[in-house]
Amino acid sequence: MTKQQLLALWQGNSWERSPAGIYFISCKSDKDLHFSFSGYSEKDVKSIPDPLMKRLATEISELDQEALHLINENFPDEDIEGISLTDIMFDKSGCYDAFALGYYVGESPAGELYLLVSFGEEFEANPEVICEVY
Repeated sequence: MTKQQLLALWQGNSWERSPAGIYFISCKSDKDLHFSFSGYSEKDVKSIPDPLMKRLATEISELDQEALHLINENFPDEDIEGISLTDIMFDKSGCYDAFALGYYVGESPAGELYLLVSFGEEFEANPEVICEVY
């Protein structure tokens, strides 16, 4: 999928290219959604299959609900009500399978804390939630 196609599909803006990857912000929903393609060049982004990205755009609400359900299952004693989807992440290394949905949880002594739920190419969720600090 080309840069123009991605931006049109996700109503994106703020396309940034750096040695670390490609980044843009989607304004498709009522709040900004940050996309990151870690380790990707613009040429590499074209290698992401169009059907995967179109399906992701179509099913994002359902995937968000599934991810929040998994987060609640993994952290039953934590007060995580009110967290919402903030990021969609792709990593060329494959560490997130096909992609991950990210949720900003708040500040920790080590930095900003995110909970991530990764999904495979068939949109099956990994039941283990990833905790990352930035």
